[in-house]
Amino acid sequence: MRARLTTLLVVCAGLMMAACATTVDISARFPARYAETSDIRRIAVAGFDGYGGREFQSALQAELFSATFDGRPYFTVVATGGPSNPRDAAPYGRSVGAQGVILGMVGTDFNTSSYQGSESRCVRWEGDKCKEYKSFPIPCWRRTVDLMVTPSLVNVANGRVVYSAQKRASRNTSWCGDQSPSTGDLAMVTDAQRDILGDIRRDIAPYNTTLSATLKTKGVGLSEPLKAQFTAAAKAAGSGDMATACQGWASINIAQPGNLDTVYDLGVCAESAGDYGKALTLYRQAQRLSPAQDNAINESIARAQSLSDARAALARGQKK
Repeated sequence: MRARLTTLLVVCAGLMMAACATTVDISARFPARYAETSDIRRIAVAGFDGYGGREFQSALQAELFSATFDGRPYFTVVATGGPSNPRDAAPYGRSVGAQGVILGMVGTDFNTSSYQGSESRCVRWEGDKCKEYKSFPIPCWRRTVDLMVTPSLVNVANGRVVYSAQKRASRNTSWCGDQSPSTGDLAMVTDAQRDILGDIRRDIAPYNTTLSATLKTKGVGLSEPLKAQFTAAAKAAGSGDMATACQGWASINIAQPGNLDTVYDLGVCAESAGDYGKALTLYRQAQRLSPAQDNAINESIARAQSLSDARAALARGQKK
């Protein structure tokens, strides 16, 4: 697996900050969170019992139909409908030519509670101008929907449940006085479904995502001439030219080896090129050079290790 540099973003936390953090977006590939689902590509979306089950089944069918990995469709949805009991999944799956059958339970709970809000009203006017406002209590309501889904995926070949989980998502809306709710029940349920659908999709299929690596841009501890070169490299990175930036940092590291900022940024270069082993070596060297705990270094070590582990897991899955 090779992570590729997609974009460079300059992120500022606020206008009052003295400096911005230059970050590199890295495309990454991750396996399904549940390894036993990796050989299921032809899938049937069977029944989901409970209030809202039919609607969730339809939404899950659309989610899996549109699932892609490396830009290509991942699942072939061979059938919809069917049993909701895992015991009946394997025979049903064989009858429709599926490798796996996903089914489950849905629970949808609505709750409305009241609370006291307030509104400001004018209590003294002079002509057409308000000179004094006071706060008055008004009745308010909060409407909450809790969506709970228990999906299970059965491997048709052996009848085993290879994936089962409990998913939950909530949404709410509030209104006061003679207002109307800003969001209706159906819209809240649909919005909550999106969270659960995306979670299930990542549980049972590999996925592409984007991770962010923060660069060091100051070159602390370098000689003045090399610091100027470091700044130029950081500017190149900020404009999207990582090739020039990485060449610059490599030259600086030859001229003055072992500088924390240089070593760390070379780690980002290696990571963005997909060389996770080299990236980890450089990040750990930077960690040893750091006089104190450095969150960016710690996060980069964890991220590069995660990418390395993901590559190995995907390779194991391809050998099955």
